Amino acid sequence: MNLIKPPYLNEGDTVAIIAPAGEVIYDEIIRAQAYLERHNLSVKLGKNVFKSCRYMAGTDEERVEDLHETFLDKSVNAIICARGGYGSVRLIKHIDFDIIRRNPKIFCGYSDITALSLMFAKHSDLITFSGPMAQSDFNDVTEFTAKSFFNVLSGGSEEYLSTITYSHGNSEGIIWGGNLSTIVSLCGIDFIPDEDFIFFAEDLNEAPYRIDKMLNQLINMKDFRKHCKGIAFGEFLDCGDEKWLEEIFTETAQILDVPAYGGFKFTHAADKQTIPIGAKGYLQDGILSYKMN
Repeated sequence: MNLIKPPYLNEGDTVAIIAPAGEVIYDEIIRAQAYLERHNLSVKLGKNVFKSCRYMAGTDEERVEDLHETFLDKSVNAIICARGGYGSVRLIKHIDFDIIRRNPKIFCGYSDITALSLMFAKHSDLITFSGPMAQSDFNDVTEFTAKSFFNVLSGGSEEYLSTITYSHGNSEGIIWGGNLSTIVSLCGIDFIPDEDFIFFAEDLNEAPYRIDKMLNQLINMKDFRKHCKGIAFGEFLDCGDEKWLEEIFTETAQILDVPAYGGFKFTHAADKQTIPIGAKGYLQDGILSYKMN
């Protein structure tokens, strides 16, 4: 994989806010728009961003229309997703991945948006970013989160520090991963990289047995076992017995025979770091870093 690095974010650039997944709250999107505009960015809202279809922000066709149109819009420099929830995986069969490949630009989100980021890496050769979203974060963003977001997207360097060691060692490979439950929803689709990667994962409100099951679902995939060379576990919030989680993460590292560290600020919590999916990563003594080529 020789992934495409999108142009960095600069003052005066235009950011589009779209909602590929869950239904949004009008006032919170408007507050996020105002925040970004105060930081010298122009903001465009997807024409369907306030639509509603059950628990999603419009029909599949409406949500993928905004996705395609913002990538095609030459005036847009970056796309920030509104929120997670559910709905991204439903779009995959409708996406024209050539549009994404021919119009590389910043694409940022986490949680359910992981499905799109990993598919863009695999089928559009695009580096994307796991980072804050409009309603979920920029509606009321912390200084920590904003600093990491603007630093990474403007081309600054960033390091990610672990707080716990599950298996010592160093490794390298592209940075790849995101929300664990969303990742396993892609099983059965061609989504795993064809080259070595450092796997990062986080989740929210998942019982330990479900996390165990999801990790083993990935472990049982030949290409995942072959290419996973290191693990960076983020925060698993409200997921039950922490001792059980530590045992599960340690077992996962042992089965894969890779270095693994935890406590990284990849998370659903308010304080989160932005990380490029697809950039060349280096996991050394519990510190994850990257190069954007």
